[in-house]
Amino acid sequence: MRVEVKVPTVGESITEGLLAEWLQADGAVVRTDDPLFVLETDKVTMTINAEHAGRLAIAVPAGSPVKIGQTVGSLDTSARAGAAPAVPAAAPPAPSLPPAVPQTPGPALNPVAGVPSLREKLARPEAVEALAPAVRRLVEEHRLDPAAIRGTGRDGRVTKEDVVAFLASGVPAPAAPVPTAPETPAGAQVRRPLSPIRSRIAERMVLSQQTTATLTTFAECDCGAVMALRKAHKEAFLARHGVALGFMGFFVKAVADALRAFPDLNSWIEGAEIVENREVHIGIAVAAEQGLAVPVLRHADRLSLAQIESEILRLAARVREKKITLAELSGGTFSITNAGSYGALMGTPILNPPQSGILGTYAIQEKPVVREGQIVVRPVMILALSYDHRMVDGKTAGLFLKHVADFVGRADVSLLELDGRRET
Repeated sequence: MRVEVKVPTVGESITEGLLAEWLQADGAVVRTDDPLFVLETDKVTMTINAEHAGRLAIAVPAGSPVKIGQTVGSLDTSARAGAAPAVPAAAPPAPSLPPAVPQTPGPALNPVAGVPSLREKLARPEAVEALAPAVRRLVEEHRLDPAAIRGTGRDGRVTKEDVVAFLASGVPAPAAPVPTAPETPAGAQVRRPLSPIRSRIAERMVLSQQTTATLTTFAECDCGAVMALRKAHKEAFLARHGVALGFMGFFVKAVADALRAFPDLNSWIEGAEIVENREVHIGIAVAAEQGLAVPVLRHADRLSLAQIESEILRLAARVREKKITLAELSGGTFSITNAGSYGALMGTPILNPPQSGILGTYAIQEKPVVREGQIVVRPVMILALSYDHRMVDGKTAGLFLKHVADFVGRADVSLLELDGRRET
């Protein structure tokens, strides 16, 4: 029995995509739920698994645009795992080409007899070097052939007046060479089409810049308390909750708390109205091979630190394994991006439409700061809040950043819930 392999429905708004890669060879015997191919759309990249076991016959090659519901291959369910693939028929030999006809060289193009080339003219010492310095300079400036100028000086020498008269006579001087752009060496450039997801990212970034009044405000955040907690309790946290204690969970907790205090940053403008979101769904930017994705932590304000860390790991793994769904990427009300994990010290994050705010976290640096009149070295991070200035005022942005920085700076062991009691 032969079963068609079709492009599945991945979301109501998605009608087409790109068959980016086949994960099984043509003729391979696959089992149910084995990964078959990678589908890229403008919103999500995901791995499509086999719904049946059988021998795969590929009908649409990798790199082809496809429609939702389109048949891209088939599975012969009568084949068993471990069976040898069918040997394809030998391809017909390529037609032989007729022997190349030797080309007879044509006659060489010789210069007109008696007419010296410009190089020859300029190379004559008796024509140029014998000129007076002022005359020579004028001849070279206009790239003239001294032999073409009638000399009226002693013994027929060319004078400055002779050159001026020659130029006034309208005899054209040789044209200056036209500069040409250097040719690009073969293989120095490669052109490839934008993938659907990269095209979508580009479209949304331009949309963000064109439809919002984006402004970025910065603040410093002392990460000493968080670093001390991680150093002292990371083993206990892992043993208690089964997940590693990272940095991002603290910032998600801080942002969720701040969004409750400053709801304008959890809202956006839609037409002539303000949409205020009563729930806090925070998107976490995840970099993957196929591009950037922003899966959403739903009800982030209700989650414990351990739940946040666990959910971040789960969603990031699904993005990188190309298993993330459109539902997991939708519905965010605010976003966080962490460029600090790549060594970035500061940036101006771009808003994720229609959201009005995004927080950028960056690399921690040891800096001298003043505490109680003393200069001390502290681990400091730059926080960058980009926001839609149509919706959010500078005062609100500054207070929001202060709230986040204070929350992180005052983090204590109660957040870790090591005794099983939930902090409220």
